[in-house]
Parts: sequence; structure tokens; C-alpha cells
Amino acid sequence: MNLVTLGVVGMATAALLWWSGIGRSLWTLVGAALMLGATGFVFQSVRHQPGTSIRAQSAPIMVDPGMVAFRNAVFLPGQQDVLALASADGRVGMGDTHAAAQGLLHDLAMRPDNAALWTELGYVVSLHDHAVSPAAKFAFRRAVALAPATPGPAFFLGMAYVDAGDVAAARPYWSYALAVTPKDASYRGDIAERIAAVDQFARMTTNRSAARTAR
Repeated sequence: MNLVTLGVVGMATAALLWWSGIGRSLWTLVGAALMLGATGFVFQSVRHQPGTSIRAQSAPIMVDPGMVAFRNAVFLPGQQDVLALASADGRVGMGDTHAAAQGLLHDLAMRPDNAALWTELGYVVSLHDHAVSPAAKFAFRRAVALAPATPGPAFFLGMAYVDAGDVAAARPYWSYALAVTPKDASYRGDIAERIAAVDQFARMTTNRSAARTAR
């Protein structure tokens, strides 16, 4: 995961330099500093510390066609983006989340302002880390910043929390997604149903806890 994280941070730094209007003559100096820091990070890391392997996962991951259709309806990706997203889906389906993330980083290097790709990167990284890690959060935040009026980034951030086992954490993100969804959108009902399911889960958990306390 280290290489993916470094790639995300590097791309974010380059985008910040461009947005800040810093002259390209200084990019080399900043890039050298980043490379020096990355090298130090790699060599100073303790090999015996537990971590996530960068190898492909042994078990395939099912890619829900319904979620693919939802993503396409929300983001309306162009042909180039459809190919990039389909490639990532294929790698995820084979269990190789690392390769999926690396491929998305390559595509983002060419299209850094693409909210759909940033959203997919955040989701893939969360699958790889089995948690909504700092790297995943960074990618999702970037997607939300690029498309604040689009429900996609917040919705898939909620999905990432659900996949990581934190159902309650998904609720505010799905609420935001519903708030920015057009009233006549075909997928509005899907988001509302998921929020209702989270609320029902919360009520069941509260009732179960109350029953245990009453014993």
C-alpha cells in the first residue's frame, strides 16, 4: 500500500503546485525533495512491522453490476473514463486491488480533475486496506472537492465504510448524497433505501443493547 499512498500524495502535491501558480522552474526542486522523502520512507520502514501486503489478494472480489450502473448514472463518464473504470473493476474482480489502484493513479496522472477516477481510487484503496484509511479518505475528499454537487463521491465513501464493517459511519455520507441528488434522478430511491436500512440497523442495535441491560 505504501507505493499507492506515495503516488496519491505525489499527485496531490503536483496539483497543489499547479493550482498555486508556482513556476515550473521550481517543480524540479520540490520533486527532488519529495523523492528524497519517499526514499527515506522506504528505507526507514521497519520490515518486521505488520502491514498490508502489496500482492494480489488470494480471493476474488465480486463487483456488483448494480453499483457499476449507479456509478455510470451518477458520473456520466466519457469513453476514456469508462475504459479506465472497467479496467479497475476487472482487477478488483480478480482480487488484485493493488494493480487496480496503480492503474487508476496512472489515469489520474493524465486527468487529475476527474472526480469519478478519484472516487474509484478511494474505494479501491479502502478495499485494499480493509478500512477507510488516510489514503482512501484523501482520494474521497479530492473527489468531493471536485464534484461537491454530485452524490457519487459521498455515496461510495459510505459504501467503503459499510464494506469495512462500520455501518453507522455511512449514514451522514449517504444523507449528503441524497441531499445533492436531483429529485427526478432514477437512483434517488436506491440511496433513500440504504439510509432507511442503516436506520433500521441502528434501531435493532439499540433495542438489543436495551434488552441486555434490562436482564
